[in-house]
Amino acid sequence: MPYTEIIENVMPEKTLAETVTELLSLDIGGFSLGNILAAAVIFIVCLVLIKLCVRLTRRALGKSRLDEQVKRAIVNFERVVLWVTALLIIMGKLNISTASLVALVSVAGLALSLSLQNTLSNVFAGITLLVTHPFKAGDFIESGTTSGTVLRTGLFYVTLMTYDNKEIHIPNSDIAASRLTNYTAEPTRRVDLSFGLEYGCGAGDVREALLAAAAENEKVLTEPAPAVVVNAYLSSSVQYTLRCWTLTADYWDVYYALNESARRHLEAAGLSLAFDRLDVRIVKD
Repeated sequence: MPYTEIIENVMPEKTLAETVTELLSLDIGGFSLGNILAAAVIFIVCLVLIKLCVRLTRRALGKSRLDEQVKRAIVNFERVVLWVTALLIIMGKLNISTASLVALVSVAGLALSLSLQNTLSNVFAGITLLVTHPFKAGDFIESGTTSGTVLRTGLFYVTLMTYDNKEIHIPNSDIAASRLTNYTAEPTRRVDLSFGLEYGCGAGDVREALLAAAAENEKVLTEPAPAVVVNAYLSSSVQYTLRCWTLTADYWDVYYALNESARRHLEAAGLSLAFDRLDVRIVKD
């Protein structure tokens, strides 16, 4: 019998499609070869797509002014979410039940969020501050009872440097929840100084002396022009307020200099600063 006839009798003729179908249906460790190959293709596609998405995200974040720690956190979070999604797709292709994995991830996420509630609050508050950008490094701000120059904004804390050279770390959630004042957001700032003069002092003389003190200071801006107003009538004095404008960077220099020169000009004009006094009258019957 010819050799070809022996082969035909042992292995009946099959179409290519039938042969491929049989190969793909081969059982390997409880998984069909077709599902394993499909899962491998999905893995390769997901790997390429994840790298592409991460690269695009990094490029977009590179153009932003977000802190480096926040950029890394966003990229890492994106990578974890994408890989978990890819894992669920691959498990579904391999006919592996994903219900238990989803439940486990949900429980773990809930437990983690509860244990890290304050930390996550600081993280989201930090992202809010960096996106809304109410201040930047170098600004002098006041939050609650704390004020200082911003050194850096991190994922958890805002670091301030006080005037007495103390470094303070304030949680982002505290900054976001409190009233925030940015003193250096504008290029100029108004200096307000109040002085209590005796009732016997003429308003014109007081105004002339205080404006002279402002005029001799080169850091006081001429526009808007300095002004002196009567602010209040107190029990022992009349309160006058000197208002003048200066560059934000010169605010404290002008503030302290005017405090000193204003008294000198008032005394030179014969005007006395008032102090609390109590008049006692004895009436005899």
